[in-house]
Amino acid sequence: MRIIALGFFALALNACGQPAQQQTHADTCARTATHEVTWSEENAPDVITATSSGPSCKQAVVTWVLRNAEGDALWVHSGTFYDMTAGGMPPADAPAVTNEQMDTFLSGWADVTIAHTSDLPEWREGVASLSESVQGMSYDTPFDRETYEAMRARNLPQLCFAAAVEASHCLIMDPASHAPTVIVMFGP
Repeated sequence: MRIIALGFFALALNACGQPAQQQTHADTCARTATHEVTWSEENAPDVITATSSGPSCKQAVVTWVLRNAEGDALWVHSGTFYDMTAGGMPPADAPAVTNEQMDTFLSGWADVTIAHTSDLPEWREGVASLSESVQGMSYDTPFDRETYEAMRARNLPQLCFAAAVEASHCLIMDPASHAPTVIVMFGP
């Protein structure tokens, strides 16, 4: 009887240690697009990889990753396909998204260009915020006016990417820490 009880105890203990079986859906929207851009280092291209993953492309999570030439992740941004293209959650009757539509989106999202901080709008003296200096667009920066204007004057390379359906973030390599940081966010 003792052996049977120990066997039953061992089976029960083993069952407790097993994770519950989760129902998984096949990832039918595993898509990728890449683009090289020279930004963080003058002589070594960075790679931007935009990916999608989900049970359908309409339900996909999309991720934008910027890596340096050594493969280190410098910046990551993620959202849903629907939020990045239309905003919010898809309605129940939203049309399906084809692999071709996803490929077009990912390719466009990954294909960024380099501009310079001198191209950014001036934050006029005496104005409380950067947005008040610009007509027609809303601009925000984590920096105070003096720091923002100093970075504009340095003409640093900046990389801007879509962060939402009508919003962009622009990154610079912080001159002090040599780490990527957002210099400005803008949209309507």
